[in-house]
Amino acid sequence: MSGDITRRGALGALGASVIGAALAACGGGSSGSAGSATLAMADYETPQAAALTKKVFTAFARQTHIGVTLDSLPGSGAAIYPGKLRTELLGGKAPDIFRCWGGTIVAPFVTAHQVISLDSVYRKYGWDAKLSAPNVQDMTFSGTKYGLPLYASAVGVWYNTQHYKKAGVSVPTTFAEVEKANAALAKAGIQPWLAGGKYGWYVMRFFEWFLEMTAGPTEHDKLRNVQTSWNTPSVVEAFAILQRWARNKWLPPGVMGLDPTQVEAQFAGGKGAMALDGQWIEQNIVQAKMPASHYGTFIPPTGRTPLRFSGFTEGLFITAESAKADDAEKLLNFFTKPSSQQLSQNAYTTVKGVPALPGYVGTAQWTKWLAEHPHYVIQDQSLSTSLANAYFSIQSNVVQGSQTPAAAAAAMQKAVEASKSGS
Repeated sequence: MSGDITRRGALGALGASVIGAALAACGGGSSGSAGSATLAMADYETPQAAALTKKVFTAFARQTHIGVTLDSLPGSGAAIYPGKLRTELLGGKAPDIFRCWGGTIVAPFVTAHQVISLDSVYRKYGWDAKLSAPNVQDMTFSGTKYGLPLYASAVGVWYNTQHYKKAGVSVPTTFAEVEKANAALAKAGIQPWLAGGKYGWYVMRFFEWFLEMTAGPTEHDKLRNVQTSWNTPSVVEAFAILQRWARNKWLPPGVMGLDPTQVEAQFAGGKGAMALDGQWIEQNIVQAKMPASHYGTFIPPTGRTPLRFSGFTEGLFITAESAKADDAEKLLNFFTKPSSQQLSQNAYTTVKGVPALPGYVGTAQWTKWLAEHPHYVIQDQSLSTSLANAYFSIQSNVVQGSQTPAAAAAAMQKAVEASKSGS
């Protein structure tokens, strides 16, 4: 398995390189003393991130005499991990706690009453005062808080300053300037964008950026929440831009067959000018010893007010089947301590008062932007699983040129109608 840090499998792992030999201790099993109780937690961290999480477990066990076991499915992503959880929950082998993405990915567990309300726990420990409010909202359903948000992520443009310099490109401030930069970079023999279309979610980031621009925030939100028709000019235009970028090879040739988990390492190795990625890319950059002056980051320009970007929240949930909910609450509260967030080296924590990790200048910038700008929930957490999968299929057709933008918009609306009818 690759050790590269990706959007799907390694949030919370930034800075892992500094723990040295401790990274070897990354398999399953327990951390801390056996104590009077043992909790079971499931997640999808990389071995590097799991080693850091186990450090938190060890500190927790010292204080509470409660041990914790970790069952991690690294790199599985939203396409596999929720299914594993569902099987365990239905089979009576549910963990006490599990980590998951917010939005529509965790929603089925909430709807099925497989996780407990944390409203009383928020009041008991004063979590509202400790956590970023927008991220708490991402874990709230019908006014009830079900999850503890710990990871706030945003998707933005990361660029190589040396490639920009070679192509005579300045940092774009408008979308038109982005496309001019694409053309200049390509003319200079530099791949403008790195991307991987396998699984669909990486290329999706480009489409939702384009849709935020063509539709504007209000219509985009209605589209994400299937409150208006997808068979509309703004969707057609967004698909047309995506198709143009693929045709012009601003996205890598054969992008739909490329592995998205390799993008971060490729960018850190200087193989492309830009990547549309989250803060986790900076671990690869730092580990590759790329000088801070050789890269930068900016919010994808849309020309819209407010200026928004794609974001998502991840956190911890307590299963309804757990017989140890009180102990599980204690562990969740332990994670809200700044010292625990420092121990896990979570560079994009939702917990207030946690010092920034030294050397992660881009991540620090995104922490400020997350506080200053609203974000929209990333598309595959906004749409249902069936709709997200339908979108991925349509997207693949558009990128490969087998479906027109107009036909794609119509097909997406047809999928929406089928989803609503239950067919």
